[in-house]
Amino acid sequence: MKKNYLLLLPFTITIFQAQNSQLYYSGKFLTAKNKAQNFLKVHNKSSGAYELTDSRGLAIIAAKPYDTLVWNQGKNTHVIAPYELRELKSILENQTAKKNVENIYSKAYDSLVSKETEDEFSMEKTKTRLSKNSYPYFDKIRKLKLKNDSIYTVKGISQRTLVLNGSFTTSLDIKSRNAIPGTQNQFVQGRSENGNLVWKGPETNEIFSFGPDISTLGFNGLPYDYDHNGRLIPWVNGLQRAQQYNNNIFKTTAGYNNQLNVSAFIREDNNEKIRLSFNIGQQKNQMYFIDQFDIANTFKTKLSTNFAGYSVNLAFNYEEDKATNTNRIGLFNRAYQNSLLTPISFSNEQSTFLNSGMQRSYSQYADNPSFLFKQDSKYQYQNSQRQFSLNLLKIWGGFRLNLAQSYENNNINNLDQYQPSTYGFINGLRNERIQNNSLYHSNILGTYTLGDYDFKNVFSLNFILNNRKSDVYNSLVNRESRYQRTSQDHIFNYNMEINKYDFEAGFNLGNAFYISNTSLKNNYWLPKANFYVKFNDIFNWYNYDFKILGSYARLSTEPEMTRSYASYATTLLNAQNYQQYFPVQEVESFRNLSNINTREWKIGARLNFGNNISVDGEYFNKKNTDDVFPVFENNRLRVKNIADHTYSGYEFNFAYERLRLGYDVHTTHKISFFKYKDIVDRVASGYQDLAVSGFKDIYKTLSEGQVLGAVMGSYFERNEAGQLIIDEFGFPKKAAGMKIIADPTPDFVMKFNHNFVYKNFSLDINWEWKKGGHLWNGTQAVLDYYGRSDNSGEERNIKNYVFEGVQANGTANQIPVDFYDPNRNVQENRWSRYGYLGVAENYIQKADYIRINNISLSANFPINYDRQNLRLTFYVNNIMLWQANKGVDPNQNFYDMDNGRGLDFFNLPSFKTFGCIVSFRF
Repeated sequence: MKKNYLLLLPFTITIFQAQNSQLYYSGKFLTAKNKAQNFLKVHNKSSGAYELTDSRGLAIIAAKPYDTLVWNQGKNTHVIAPYELRELKSILENQTAKKNVENIYSKAYDSLVSKETEDEFSMEKTKTRLSKNSYPYFDKIRKLKLKNDSIYTVKGISQRTLVLNGSFTTSLDIKSRNAIPGTQNQFVQGRSENGNLVWKGPETNEIFSFGPDISTLGFNGLPYDYDHNGRLIPWVNGLQRAQQYNNNIFKTTAGYNNQLNVSAFIREDNNEKIRLSFNIGQQKNQMYFIDQFDIANTFKTKLSTNFAGYSVNLAFNYEEDKATNTNRIGLFNRAYQNSLLTPISFSNEQSTFLNSGMQRSYSQYADNPSFLFKQDSKYQYQNSQRQFSLNLLKIWGGFRLNLAQSYENNNINNLDQYQPSTYGFINGLRNERIQNNSLYHSNILGTYTLGDYDFKNVFSLNFILNNRKSDVYNSLVNRESRYQRTSQDHIFNYNMEINKYDFEAGFNLGNAFYISNTSLKNNYWLPKANFYVKFNDIFNWYNYDFKILGSYARLSTEPEMTRSYASYATTLLNAQNYQQYFPVQEVESFRNLSNINTREWKIGARLNFGNNISVDGEYFNKKNTDDVFPVFENNRLRVKNIADHTYSGYEFNFAYERLRLGYDVHTTHKISFFKYKDIVDRVASGYQDLAVSGFKDIYKTLSEGQVLGAVMGSYFERNEAGQLIIDEFGFPKKAAGMKIIADPTPDFVMKFNHNFVYKNFSLDINWEWKKGGHLWNGTQAVLDYYGRSDNSGEERNIKNYVFEGVQANGTANQIPVDFYDPNRNVQENRWSRYGYLGVAENYIQKADYIRINNISLSANFPINYDRQNLRLTFYVNNIMLWQANKGVDPNQNFYDMDNGRGLDFFNLPSFKTFGCIVSFRF
């Protein structure tokens, strides 16, 4: 056969010529799963001809000696030997069974021409009767019917079987914190007075740890509200030495997770008629703080069956989550901050309350972490979610209709409170935040398919309706915010695919409408286009494939209504007033906003080298127009279309799969390289240098021409040559105002995955390397300010130090300084003179890190011929973390905000986890 393609439409003209010299090959061709299949294409690579198999997998194809036959898209080949070729007549004769002509028997004719004889073996005279014991498959007979005078037909009955299977998984994990900033354990609470270093007790409300060396002090042994050992005085013989107290609030904790999955289905012969499954689970996540944990309970069930020609799926999900506390008001950051700042001469654990009933802390300007965690109820946070869904699928030939409906309801209750005598809220504060969310989702998708595997066209029309409501109530301000949005997506899509032996191609073209009652303007032009071209077995090398792909799409979205922007209240405060942070203000409305319009395009390629090695790469560019950001205007929280920005970058991936190291050992290795930038193209008038997250005096900014989220803060004054300006006291001079001082964007991120398999054992190692990017270490700045950092402990006795720089008149600086001079006010020392945050530029640090994310060892133990299976997994997460900065994991976020990376203000440390998972399949 010859194939001619014109304008991608196949027209096939088949010419059969009978020639005495033409030879043919006859054989059986199977699919990749070794099954016979009708219309399986067998291609003569030498002549270009092809034939299709019948239902038994047989095909006859014209060929010559040593021609090469290929099928299953080139995965199977066969070279024809001369003895395998025959003439067509011979092949057809051998496939036709030869039978002799038999006499036709008729019971009616026989009764006319023959004399009736008595048959002593007739059924009428038999002494037995037909019963279920007389035939081994009697129970499978449903109907017996007389077809003619001598033949009976038997109809069988289908066998129905109830099958029950499932799995049970249980896990135990142990957590401990990762790195935290170093603190000094030498100098006590106090400051200098009249040239001497003096301990000043908690009753003085001293906040600095610039007192004397603890080794020079002892307890007087007299009753004292703040320490059962007594007050500290200069040590003399006979006194108990002063004690260094450990105020670490982190503990090694254990949690668990149990999941039971059960599935029951009825099978009729080999067809599944109905299935019912459910999942029950409970997880306890124990935090690394004192008595802080959350418990999650889940129940999920699903019913699947066929009804009136429809494939039907019904599902119900219920999830409940309860926690002792959340970090919505920055409670965990606050407790962590106070634990680090507590002087070594004060113990938070001795007692939480004074005899007066007020909290016991080292100063009225600080809190005892144990006091902060005291609460009336067991769970301050509760969340319950219910979801019902129905999915119907109907197929008529090439037409496919899918109907999906779901309803979801979510109730969230936060009880946030601080008790009386809390720093910043002397009379206490309490707020109950109740949020109710509901979502109705409807999806109708119709597709029609034309053509076959060689040339297939798919047309689809999709209608999506979302109706979302959200009500938020805050008891502190006695205000309820109500949000509602009904949005529609109408999507038309055309997809074309071409598949030949060594060539594949696909093209997708579509357009969408986005209609919403909260949008300022609906969008009816949202085109998209995708394509790919793949060349198989390039240069006739088996499984050496090359693929080019690309896409373009326009999207319209709106800000999520269920997301709370209340945490943006940090931008109203200076960092020193962190204790006043208590978010209760919600966004007024999500109406009359322009859509966030996105134009995204990608281009990439992939190359496969045989069955093991693959390399792929992609460049992407995503332009966001009229993106939405929160702002405070007239003391009211709003969201506005403020900026355009472009997110672009590229990614490369390399994989070597199933590299065999021995008979039972093989390994897989994958490497990815990722680099990106997010540049602000335009900022609306009046919003240049807007704070995205952070405090008023240090924040991530929205600045035209800069990366989105560049860090804005204070800096040192320099001359045109970049030299530091030194003030009249001999210290570098702090400049007025703020500027961009750091870019959190990394130069690149590389991730590595390694898998080793030996028989039933598997070892997985996952690690990553992030190079470049910077962060502001505000934790270090505050520890320096109070004299609690290890730097301030080690360097406070440095004297006659000359900073490199120039004085205001341009001459080189030659003024010697003491980092901590007891004859001067404590706030004139090296670390306290610049204020609470110091000079932000001085605390910019590299954010590089190398992290082993996960190491896991798994073993499979088949039971009962693999019908049941037991799997054991031992794992460790974050077991090793090297970081360039002095503080916590640079991946941790400011106050747990999604856009807070790059700011470290007592960010919570990450944790390492050791765990075991046991899974039994039955």
